[in-house]
Amino acid sequence: MIALNLIPQEQKIIMKNTRLYAAIKEAVTLILLFASIIAIMLWVSRFYLESDLADLVTANAANVASNEATNQRIIAINKQIDLVSNIENNYASSRKILAAVAHIVPENIALATINYYREESTVEISGLAKSRTDLIDFKNKLDSAGWIKSVDLPITDLIDKENNKFTIKLAIDQSRIF
Repeated sequence: MIALNLIPQEQKIIMKNTRLYAAIKEAVTLILLFASIIAIMLWVSRFYLESDLADLVTANAANVASNEATNQRIIAINKQIDLVSNIENNYASSRKILAAVAHIVPENIALATINYYREESTVEISGLAKSRTDLIDFKNKLDSAGWIKSVDLPITDLIDKENNKFTIKLAIDQSRIF
């Protein structure tokens, strides 16, 4: 078989360049088409991600508000627990104070009331003493007690020689009671 090439050389170059141009044109078109598709996909993805981000920010804000309310309740409960703990730690039984006062009271003294004020750490004792000397002895015993800080016996309670009504105020050290 014999192949004859009858097309002139210039025409061959033009045809070759035309095919090359068509191939390059197709490649560029495909590249632009793929780039356009990718750009559209990225744009849609960005829109979707921004929408999800806005939803997440809204949900996060709601969670923060909910967590803040929970934190406030936890803080309030912790404060109550601390108060109860402080009460337990600083509690001085009134029975201990009554027993301590009962050990000190002499025979000739009749007590009418004993008031214990826990917050102020004070005790108020009122009663009747048969004589002034019994009342002074009772005051001296109270002064010598280690758990009593100070004794306040008004001078007006010492006016009568017999059957003295009295009210004594004691400042106490709760940590030293028995």
